[in-house]
Amino acid sequence: MGSRVLAGRYELLEKIGEGGMAVVYKARCRLLNRFVAVKILKPEYVKDIKFIENFRRESQAAASLNHPNIVNVYDVGKEGNIHYIVMEFIEGRPLSDIIREQAPLSPARAVSIAKQVAQALAVAHAHHIIHRDVKPHNILITDEGNAKITDFGIAKAVNTSTIMGNTGTVMGSVHYFSPEQARGGYVDEKSDIYSLGIVLYEMLTGEVPFDAENPVSIAVMHMNEEIVPPSEIMPGISRELEDIVLRATDKFQVNRFSSAEEMVDALEDLNYASDLTFFAREVSDEKEGKRRIAKSRNSGRSKVSEKEYDDDYDDYDDYDGYSRRSRRKKQSGKGTKKSKKITALAIVLALVLAVPASYFIYHGISGLLSKEEVSVPDIKGMTYEEAEAKLAKYDLEIEKGETVKASEQYEEGQISSQEPEAGSKVKEGSTIVVDVVEKIKSGKVPNLEGKTFQEAVEALDEAGYKLGRVEKEKSNLPKDTVTKTSPEAGEKLKKGEEVKLWVSRGDDDVVRMPNVVGESLENATSMLEGLGLIKRVTYVTSSDQPENYVIWQQYKPNTELKKGNRVNIRVSKGSENKEGKATVNISFSKATSDVFYMTVSVTDSDGTRTVIANEPRNKADGQETVTVTGKGSGTVKVIFDERVVQEQNVRFN
Repeated sequence: MGSRVLAGRYELLEKIGEGGMAVVYKARCRLLNRFVAVKILKPEYVKDIKFIENFRRESQAAASLNHPNIVNVYDVGKEGNIHYIVMEFIEGRPLSDIIREQAPLSPARAVSIAKQVAQALAVAHAHHIIHRDVKPHNILITDEGNAKITDFGIAKAVNTSTIMGNTGTVMGSVHYFSPEQARGGYVDEKSDIYSLGIVLYEMLTGEVPFDAENPVSIAVMHMNEEIVPPSEIMPGISRELEDIVLRATDKFQVNRFSSAEEMVDALEDLNYASDLTFFAREVSDEKEGKRRIAKSRNSGRSKVSEKEYDDDYDDYDDYDGYSRRSRRKKQSGKGTKKSKKITALAIVLALVLAVPASYFIYHGISGLLSKEEVSVPDIKGMTYEEAEAKLAKYDLEIEKGETVKASEQYEEGQISSQEPEAGSKVKEGSTIVVDVVEKIKSGKVPNLEGKTFQEAVEALDEAGYKLGRVEKEKSNLPKDTVTKTSPEAGEKLKKGEEVKLWVSRGDDDVVRMPNVVGESLENATSMLEGLGLIKRVTYVTSSDQPENYVIWQQYKPNTELKKGNRVNIRVSKGSENKEGKATVNISFSKATSDVFYMTVSVTDSDGTRTVIANEPRNKADGQETVTVTGKGSGTVKVIFDERVVQEQNVRFN
């Protein structure tokens, strides 16, 4: 393969990896004389025109991403039937290998990797690119310890129509699927956050939270089962770090981090407040009868230093610790009226010191210095009009600053902050900048009880409210049905405020019938048994479905059933004209002589034929098993000494 050259410049040297959709080669770019990685789509995807178009479009979009934690895409091309992507060649290893060999990783190292990946996802999401396949195999760790995420183009190209391959196997990594991916629902940026949460979980514990014998069962677990807290597996994990993992992997998208940036902030706050002992947790030592600190197992592996934190801080101009007033001045390019006056005074004073005094300069300075100082009154809690009237009494001016949200202390229309603060000394005529709480219209919370979760979300949006936290509770209502809200229906609430929902977990013994038509019998069995349902199989001939595939189910998909219910399904046994075998057990007990003559004939769609023709048998032998062949179904007739002793219907399969 080393002699193959693509586009006249990419010389393929050696195969370095292979995934479900592509093969990766190390190559040399002859034009720029550097090593690159070339990813070539497998032949089975080349015939799918829609897939190829998505692949090309999303790969080009991925090429626009430029971030130190994203593997750069240099080129996208096609040569004959070969579709390829040229990417940055990374000297390093996949995170999956590191987890397999070294997990559980130290909390500091796991957090550092997760933070880098989250920063990369934040950039991708800002460009409206969703990865959809975040997993350790797609995260490369360089020899310097930096994380780089890859496969943006291919991941987005795999949509709901390509999630199942031709063989019925699940493409992608179901261990890292979000619940909405598993049920084929709406996928957004928060799906990537869920997958990253699973990766962080695996780095910290060495295990994925859900595992089973087949992909379908794992997908069902993602949808229905709660994650075991990582501290129950590794007691040294701090409560703060565990909260980040559990929030990222919440079943409901709305309960996760609102964005990858928010997850980065949470991880940065975690690192900034700590050294490695931050991740320690006191655990009981029963043998020694004392308390000890369970520290990270590999404290020397990777520690997030304050220098590293400072570097990250420099990247964010809008960091919360940055002064809001300074931001406003920086953005507007001008300060307050007070600052202008002080600047003017400074210029005049400089002129006085630099040149001989004159009559005009003297009177200018005297005019400024003659103003008296006054103490700024407290105007917080007043309306803008009330504050304006009060400040006028002190010969002070007022200027609106920012519009802010209401709080427990200040209501709409009230001033929540002022600058300078009350009690400060300023010259008469100075300007006081105030922040005013925005005025918001009020409405009534709609009645959501009994609605499905999706219906409730749409109703809240239509009423002008935001979806708050979602809690599950046991209820007789169907699963994912709203049971109550806070505030309650009919209560007054300002537009834009959040409404908390409680949704039914459903009856623990009630499950929904899956759609197994078109599935193999093996897959259908896993799906039904995974839900606690019992299958009853009837085999029927079918020219539409291949052998051992389900062609009918007793209950429609999503029908609620009790666990333990018996479900009838019909499975194809193939075409009626397909030739097969059948086994017939023949007992000699009906023979009237010690030595008798036996004849066996078979009747099927091809007619009647003799299998055994008047051959002698000894009654003392007891019995005989005969294998016969035929098409579809038929009849086997057994004759002893010209007397029919057995007639049996058989199915040839």
